[in-house]
Parts: sequence; C-alpha cells; structure tokens
Amino acid sequence: MSSSLGKEKDCKEKDPKVSSAKEREKEAKASGGFGKESKDRESKTKGKEAKDGKKDSSSAQPGVAFSVDNTIKRPNPAPGARKKSSNAEVIKELNKCREENSVRLDLAKRSIHLLPSSIKELTQLTELYLYGNKLQSLPAEVGCLVNLETLALSENSLTSLPDSLGNLKQLRMVDLRHNKLREIPPVVYRLTSLTTLYLRFNRITSVEKDIRNLSNLTMLSIRENKIKQLPAEVGELCNLITLDVAHNQLEHLPKEIGNCTQITKLDLQHNELLDLPDTIGNLSTLKSLGLRYNRLSAIPRTLAQCSKLDELNLENNIISTLPEGLLSSLVNLTSLTLARNCFQSYPVGGPSQFSTIYALNMEHNRINKIPFGIFSRAKVLSKLNMKVRLCFRNMNFLV
Repeated sequence: MSSSLGKEKDCKEKDPKVSSAKEREKEAKASGGFGKESKDRESKTKGKEAKDGKKDSSSAQPGVAFSVDNTIKRPNPAPGARKKSSNAEVIKELNKCREENSVRLDLAKRSIHLLPSSIKELTQLTELYLYGNKLQSLPAEVGCLVNLETLALSENSLTSLPDSLGNLKQLRMVDLRHNKLREIPPVVYRLTSLTTLYLRFNRITSVEKDIRNLSNLTMLSIRENKIKQLPAEVGELCNLITLDVAHNQLEHLPKEIGNCTQITKLDLQHNELLDLPDTIGNLSTLKSLGLRYNRLSAIPRTLAQCSKLDELNLENNIISTLPEGLLSSLVNLTSLTLARNCFQSYPVGGPSQFSTIYALNMEHNRINKIPFGIFSRAKVLSKLNMKVRLCFRNMNFLV
C-alpha cells in the first residue's frame, strides 16, 4: 500500500503538468472550455464527474412534459414532491393534448380541484385519467368527449356525476372507487356500453332496478359500501364474469342470481348472509366462491352442481356440517377453507378423498380427532391447518 502511494507521489513530482480534476475544472471555468486537452484526459475527467454525481448539461430537465405513444404524461416526481397544479398549468396540458391530437390524457395525482371547461375541446380522447385528485364535481363539458372509452375518477371526493355523461355512448370502463357517493349516480345506469364498473369504497346504500340496463357488464365491483339488498334485476346481467359485493350488509341474495351463468368469481365475504338461494347451483362456470365472515348455518345441496369450483372459502360462519356428497361432486376443488365454524368432525367424501386439495384449513373448530386414512390419497396437500378452538363466539347469532 505504502509503495504504491510512493510511486504515485513520484509520478506527480516527475510530471508537474498533470493537474487534478478540480484544477482542470477551474481552468475550464476561467477559459470557458477545456481547450485542447487530450481525449484520454477528457474521458477521465468525465468519469470523475460521473462518480461525483455531476450531470451532463445535455440531460433532460425534470418536470418537462413529454409525449410517448400518443400519450401526454409527466415524469413521476420523487416521493412527497407532488405539487398542486395551477389552473394555468392544467390548461396548458389540455392545449398540448389538443395540439398533438393525443387520445390519452393523464392528469392523475395532480391535486386538481376543478377541471377546466375547455376539456370539451378534446373530442378525440378515448382515455381520461383523473384519479388521485381533489375533484368534488365534474364539469358538464366532459359530456362532449363522445369518443371516450375509459374514464378513471377514483380517489377523489365526488358526490355525483353530471347528466351530460349520458352522451358518452362509447364508454366501456368507469372507475369511481374511493369517492363520496351515497348512491350510484343515475347517469351511470344510462351508460349501456359499460363492461367494467368499479364503485368500491363509497357510501352507497342501494342498487336500483335500472342496473338491468347495464347488460354488457362483465365486471361489477361494489364492495366496501353499505348495501343491504340487491334487486332481482341483477339477474339480467347475463354477461357478468366477476361480481364483487364483499364488505356490505347483505342478508340475502336474490334467487335471480342464478341467471348470471357466466360468473366465474363471486365474492360475498364480510356480509350478513343468513342463507344462499338454491339457484346458486346454476352457476356452472363458477370457479371461486368467497363466503367468509357471514352468518351462514348451512350450504345448499345445489352447490354440488358447480363442478368447476376450485376455491371455496366458508371461514367464520356457524356451519356444523356440509351437505352429503357436496365435496365428492366438486372434483376440481383445490382450496377449501372451513375455519372458525362449528364442525365437530372432518367432512368426508372430499373430491376423491382430497386427492386434488392442496390447501385445507379447518382451524378453530371443535374437531378433536382425524379419521384414519382420510388423507391417504391427498398427494398434493401442502397446507393443512387444524388448530382447535371451541365454537362459542357466534352463539349470539342464534338468539
């Protein structure tokens, strides 16, 4: 180590012309440039500057809007560096979008309180992203965007929508998650081309009969609201693939739910369900059924007809037994959760005696023994939970 330092010192003494990077930088500032230094020396200087974290003067300035794939965007700012956009800045963004004829406008997370009425001039738009702002209302001029297909309004403070949105006949997706809606805005029921509707985490208390108008819906999410009842007309949503009504206050499902025969995922967890209609057996394409944290004491025998079911979650109900032959009919079942119920014994007759099950959760029931050979064919079982707890917690449901 000392010898190398000595050599370096000797080299510097022998070659007094070799100056440090800082000295060269001072000379450059004084002369306005680097003069005629060698390329090698210049490359070393750049390397040194790079190590010191100095930016090349040709690098792009932060915060400058740019256009990629016909989209107006801004670079993501550093965490905590988002600033409120002035009305002038938003108008400037709208003008740029109009000039470039962009079909996608992203004004998300800009702390916008009010959308300028000049938005009406962007009739070429097919996608408009306004999520993560502070909007309490939308201007009626949004209804002029007749080519709009995607409208993202989540994480605002909207309490209603203008009737003019009914003009948006091409609208396919509307995202209204995390707002302050107390009802599904009436104009939504007129958006008959909708295929995806997100209404999660609002204050909605009911679903109107006009929901039947949205027969093209394939995805409907109204979870985390205060809905106590679904209308029979929900059965006319014959194209539904995913229905998410979790975290509401439902006590019953309409029997017409059995008409939604294209459903593959039905999420009803965290409600107050007391029973299920027999028509649930008509959901022949159902693959995932979430019923955890309800008040169910029994499961209909007809569920055995849902032979494509691969995930069944019944955690935290007051079920003590399953219909005979139910599990043996669910030949594609891979995940079964019966935790926190009142089972006193393991359900028998699983799909080929649990041969397809990879996860079985029976914790916190009243089971004190495992029948001999019940898992003899469970070749893929990798998760088995069977902690014990007496079933007294839900007794108040029976009073």
